[in-house]
Amino acid sequence: MTAFLSDRVLLENDTAAALFEGTAKALPIYDYHCHLSPRMIYEDASYDNIGQLWLEGDHYKWRLMRAEGIDEALITGDASWKDKFFAFASAVPRMAGSPIYHWAHMELKACFGITTPINSRTAPSIWEETSRKMADGSFCARKLIHRFGVEAICTTDDPADTLIYHQKLKDEGFDVKVRPTFRPDAAACGVQREDFAEYVKKIGAVSGRETDSFDGWISALQQRMTFFGEVGCNMSDLSLGKIPEESGTFEQARQAFDLAMQGTCPNDRQADAYLDYMLRFFAREYQKRGWVMQLHLSAIRNNNKRLFAVTGPDSGLDSVGPAISVVSLSRLLNAIEEEGGLPKTIVYTLNPTAYYEIASMIGNFQGKSPNHLMLGAAWWFCDHLDGIKEQLRITANTGLLGRFTGMLTDSRSFTSYARHEYFRRILCSVVGEWVEQGLYDPQEAPKLIEDICINNAREYFGN
Repeated sequence: MTAFLSDRVLLENDTAAALFEGTAKALPIYDYHCHLSPRMIYEDASYDNIGQLWLEGDHYKWRLMRAEGIDEALITGDASWKDKFFAFASAVPRMAGSPIYHWAHMELKACFGITTPINSRTAPSIWEETSRKMADGSFCARKLIHRFGVEAICTTDDPADTLIYHQKLKDEGFDVKVRPTFRPDAAACGVQREDFAEYVKKIGAVSGRETDSFDGWISALQQRMTFFGEVGCNMSDLSLGKIPEESGTFEQARQAFDLAMQGTCPNDRQADAYLDYMLRFFAREYQKRGWVMQLHLSAIRNNNKRLFAVTGPDSGLDSVGPAISVVSLSRLLNAIEEEGGLPKTIVYTLNPTAYYEIASMIGNFQGKSPNHLMLGAAWWFCDHLDGIKEQLRITANTGLLGRFTGMLTDSRSFTSYARHEYFRRILCSVVGEWVEQGLYDPQEAPKLIEDICINNAREYFGN
């Protein structure tokens, strides 16, 4: 039996252990998709207790606390951080098999050197010991980033953002690259939102462009992309619940835009035409600028309207949506390819039943650069022991695992970098199994691990 949280945890064979200790363990981290706050990085946000460090903004933990029946005051409410941590600790033993159980204990070990299981009995001593270790101010954003060996961070930023903190970090010469990612969800998908016209005016103000017309709107978005590029952006991201079945023309997109600006909500068909046109517009712009396009598919957001009114977005009220139509994906990729060429593209799916469909479809559009299109890392509800193994094996079965860019945190927490160790241990076990079965060259295995953990990301996204 492997001891609790031993150095051998998740390493399922001797080759895996050798690959992790000899190669993966010490490699730096390239976090190419996260939700960390650039302001908190610039201001070097500091923490003095584990409750705030772990539970502020972590909707993964919040969902499980709600499942335990814990009062919302102890989750997103005004209870003390100590009470919130004790409430979380009381639920941890029931999280058996959950990635949150694994991550919490790996973070506790990595950050504090504590290997004690978390539960109601141990919560007081863990609180006291972690508080003692945090009292010297060492648990601040930048020191945590350095502690985990992070070399690059790509945040998620709305086109309306001034990127002032990215500029400050760049001007200061912070030794970790902190780059913005262009995230135009509201611009591309928001034409039916009540606040769309207000948002368009906001983009107009920050861009210095008139946005009363659709031409002006397009010009303003182009200006924002140029500005983002000047601050260091070289990638985009977009979350989509669906891909329209039919192509949308410029005129159809303009008509939907005009309706929204006049206070009339476009119907679903009009909104789909607008969305499709905007998807193709953005892809053309990314291709011209040499940016990576990331598409996150199949999330249904803000489902519990009563609780959403209290907690707001990104608070654990999202779930897995229907698998995206691969026929629609084929149509969209073909249209982009014909109109200006596909940029480097990563397609993530929250619905794992679509893995093979998506992986085999993007394989039809390869050829411009190594892994020009890629099946994204196991994301969100798929980011667990079984899900990571599944994504790795499907990537291997349908494409080039050796060109995969590895893990990302997709997190708002400065201790979530322990997830990279989690991924690396699983990766080493998968590859180690192949080696021990005589299915992969043991001489190539260390290079394969190193490439997936760091080298491929450097090459794909740029140093």
